[in-house]
Amino acid sequence: MNVATSPSTRVRPLRALSIALAFAAATGLIFGTAGFTAMEADRGLAVNVTDDERAYLGYAPLADEVRDGELTAVVEYRNRFGSDLDDIDVDVSIAPSGSPRATIESVDPPSSLDEGAAAAVDVTLRCPVRERVPLVFEVDGNGGGVSVSLSRVHTVTCVPTSSMVTGVRYAGVGNAFVEAGGERATVEATVWLTDSVPGANGSEGSLRSETVASLNPSSPVRPQLSTNASNERIVGVAFPEQGVAYFHPGWNGANHVAPREGPGVRRTGVPLDAETVRNTSVVEDE
Repeated sequence: MNVATSPSTRVRPLRALSIALAFAAATGLIFGTAGFTAMEADRGLAVNVTDDERAYLGYAPLADEVRDGELTAVVEYRNRFGSDLDDIDVDVSIAPSGSPRATIESVDPPSSLDEGAAAAVDVTLRCPVRERVPLVFEVDGNGGGVSVSLSRVHTVTCVPTSSMVTGVRYAGVGNAFVEAGGERATVEATVWLTDSVPGANGSEGSLRSETVASLNPSSPVRPQLSTNASNERIVGVAFPEQGVAYFHPGWNGANHVAPREGPGVRRTGVPLDAETVRNTSVVEDE
């Protein structure tokens, strides 16, 4: 016996599938791609988006580098809602896995955003050395019947502000101390060394230089050298960023006339080379 299948029986599974697909499509249009931005309206609709350029609350990084102690516009928010956001709360912190040295000194965020307007979040960082700092930006906003939350991480490089070197004081020929303004900043320095024997009749000896990218003015110079300079004497310390060098007060262009201590003698015209160092005498004729 042949049993005929009714049209309604054949259509039912297909119709169910069509309804399911239509629901899934509608859900996709409403909810978009899962992300870190959440928006809620009065009717309880939640929307997640990851495209910051087209999001209702737009987000854009403005700076990848900041200088120690300088207020800098780091990121920007833009209101693309159809109404004002009357209340904006922005929290900025350093990610737990971030810099152990850098600190946030101040944050200047917007407190509201008019419809279509954009505003920056200004941040002041303090950093004793150059380093990458991951900043966490968390914002909550509401107004006009909508609310929005957004969390983003933006990594910036914090550059320490160079100290203004005012002098170098020598402790004999074996060590030196840099005198500079600013307690936190480091300076780039080129240290010139010789193995010559001090004294008026000492041999000329060899001459070399070593550059310290981030010299700490609050510490003696010699321990900050990467090489063993225990058998060498400091001739002078140059600071390329400031175009100045301070020679040992006993340096006569060939050797140290005496291993005396005292303030270094200032000379301009750096960077120095070996020939310039050998042709520079800061010892007064007697």
